[in-house]
Amino acid sequence: MKIGPKVYWRKSSGEVIFMTSQVESESARETTKEDDMGFYPQLKGYDPGQVDVLKLEFDKYTEDFYHATSYRVNPDTKTMEFTYPSNSGSDSPPTKPLTDQVAELKTRQDSTEAAMLTLMDVTTKS
Repeated sequence: MKIGPKVYWRKSSGEVIFMTSQVESESARETTKEDDMGFYPQLKGYDPGQVDVLKLEFDKYTEDFYHATSYRVNPDTKTMEFTYPSNSGSDSPPTKPLTDQVAELKTRQDSTEAAMLTLMDVTTKS
């Protein structure tokens, strides 16, 4: 069974408090927020009402976590945002994961290519 990581974050700010590791094991089982808050020392002492959890898919954003200088959860959208180093020497503002941006660009590129092929087919038949 493959279980992705869980990101525990402050509802008020999006600050990440703790991330569980992803697990791949036949004996692995899903845990609840209550299980984790009672088990992990990093979560003890937090008011469960002030903390939310974002469950990620297995291997989701692995490259983003590797390359980012920081990350947070956007409290409004409840999605991950990453800060990446830039060529200017300062960090970029928090943004959606690059892996999501690349997937969106690929989808748009595929749509554009399909439209161009259709247009080329129409013009060659005229």
